[in-house]
Amino acid sequence: MFDLIDECGKDLSEYGYNVTPLGQYDIVTASLSVSDDQTAEKLGFEKGDYFILNAPRFYENGAECSIKIIQILSDKMHEFIKAHSLRRKDRVLFACLGNPDIAADSLGKEVFDNISIDALSKKNNIFKFCPNIYYSTGIETIDMVEMVIKCMSINYCIIIDSLTTSSISRLGNSFQITTSGMTPGSGVTRFNRPINQKTMGVPCFSVGVPFMIFAEDLDKSSPPDLILSPKDIGENISHAGMIIARALNEAIK
Repeated sequence: MFDLIDECGKDLSEYGYNVTPLGQYDIVTASLSVSDDQTAEKLGFEKGDYFILNAPRFYENGAECSIKIIQILSDKMHEFIKAHSLRRKDRVLFACLGNPDIAADSLGKEVFDNISIDALSKKNNIFKFCPNIYYSTGIETIDMVEMVIKCMSINYCIIIDSLTTSSISRLGNSFQITTSGMTPGSGVTRFNRPINQKTMGVPCFSVGVPFMIFAEDLDKSSPPDLILSPKDIGENISHAGMIIARALNEAIK
């Protein structure tokens, strides 16, 4: 299973996939709009807008590279939010998914810890939630997110989670933002219901970074359920989580 739309095995240029080299820090961005049911079915992705930032050396390139990535991600998320006619005063929920007890799946928790809110202010309109996984709670993630959205009268939701990739070179190096929401567990073949505008009743955006790869993608003789992650996973998760949190904080100001 794949989480990144450009790993769907199709020639995306036929569908308007646009790739733009930044010219700095080896950063390349790409975008695709999936606007009809037929295309969505062919690609295996929900309808919506997709944006990918590939930065193969950003862990090596220092603070200036990180600041550039934060700026790009923030601008793109702000663009998506504005395109949905959402306002600064609207109530937003950050749904930070994954398993905080497994490093490669803890991106959501890392972002959760770094998202800024003013919980004591009566004017606070930013809320964050880290629901953990079904095997720890006995409650499906989508049900918990739906309850919070309805209970808190949320206007839109931003979902953050670790992704899977089929390319070892992209582990921790690709950021994907979508307007199509997310299906928790899809990358590890646990097919839940999607968290998106259709199921939640409000716009749902998603942000993810691949930190897991199936060993079978590297060696066909590997067990089909064996998942690998980078050796510096703790440091990489911390860095990527900080970048996403800062970008999202900027985007919703």
